[in-house]
Amino acid sequence: MKLPKNFGGQNMGGGNLMAQAQSAMARAQNLDAELAAERFSIEKGAIQCEFNGLGELQSLKIDPSAVDPEDVEMLEDMIVAAVKDGFAKATETRDAKVQEIMPNIPGLDKLGF
Repeated sequence: MKLPKNFGGQNMGGGNLMAQAQSAMARAQNLDAELAAERFSIEKGAIQCEFNGLGELQSLKIDPSAVDPEDVEMLEDMIVAAVKDGFAKATETRDAKVQEIMPNIPGLDKLGF
């Protein structure tokens, strides 16, 4: 079978495309370290959490006034809400950074990137 003319991107900016892909791969390899160093805070009522960009809980502070032995369920709900929000923020941050580093390669979105 004979391959079509220009197969493989020769004359279509293939060298530039390869350079973009290599640059993206280099940034992607450093992405976890970059995200691990990033910090953000989530506050839900009397609950304050700090997460890193990987979605890992770094600290949790509870205002003592929120500790009511008669209503532990409310405190539990605030903690769960704060953790969910922190993980969602980390996922959003990671997705945005992945979008930044991925080159505009036609059809890449079909591959799940």
